[in-house]
Amino acid sequence: MGSKRGPLSKAEVFYIEEHIKSGKDINEIATDLDRAVKSIEKCVTKVQKELKKSPLTSDQFARRPGVTVMTENASTMGDATRSRKSPSSLSCITKIKDE
Repeated sequence: MGSKRGPLSKAEVFYIEEHIKSGKDINEIATDLDRAVKSIEKCVTKVQKELKKSPLTSDQFARRPGVTVMTENASTMGDATRSRKSPSSLSCITKIKDE
């Protein structure tokens, strides 16, 4: 009997992610899940790309229909990337009219 076909389920993807991190061989994972080695390799490449990608601040917001809330993590990431101006370079005087 051949291996399973079709897209990997969320449970299978989770299983692959966890076992690849722990150093398990792709062939063993394919045998455990009764899947083709090629489909496991595809999933591993995708997971590795996502791990290398640095998270964006916008990905850290909590979203619900009609509401977006900045999380503590998003705030920290925003503060870390913001350029700081020294207080001496800031002008506190605003002229309304030129005299």
